[in-house]
Amino acid sequence: MALGKLFGKGRKAETETVEPEPEPVAPALKVVIVDDDPDARDFIRMGLEVGGFDVVGEGGDGASAVQAVREGEPDLVLLDLHMPDIGGIELLPQLREAHRPARFVVVSAIGATHMVEAAIEAGAVGFIEKGVSPRSVNLHLHKVASMGAVKVVRPYPLNSEYP
Repeated sequence: MALGKLFGKGRKAETETVEPEPEPVAPALKVVIVDDDPDARDFIRMGLEVGGFDVVGEGGDGASAVQAVREGEPDLVLLDLHMPDIGGIELLPQLREAHRPARFVVVSAIGATHMVEAAIEAGAVGFIEKGVSPRSVNLHLHKVASMGAVKVVRPYPLNSEYP
């Protein structure tokens, strides 16, 4: 009997380990990308998908952006400021009306203070200058999704908050 215990034969050990239940995985944040440049949309989408986001729609102009936001019901919308038919600041109220719970983050090559202020006044909760690494964008978007408004993200070395 003692040898059976020693080699794991016989009675089952009283201290069997129980597998813990796996922690529930939070659903991926849903994102709509609005930018008139298809290459920029592709680049942003790839970075977001690698970061675990679910890109549920894209828009290249005002009408397609409103439709993508209405149909995709995203958690976050990345919005370019400068598009040929309508500017992002003018489009923002229409997008907010299309899906009120979404949080809007402006993405622009122009990070002038007055542009940032105008975007925030129009309802954006974040501002990212183009040229920021995909990793920094993903970290910023997670902060926006969990906390709301956060500071402007600029390309390194202008902003060292996101390594």
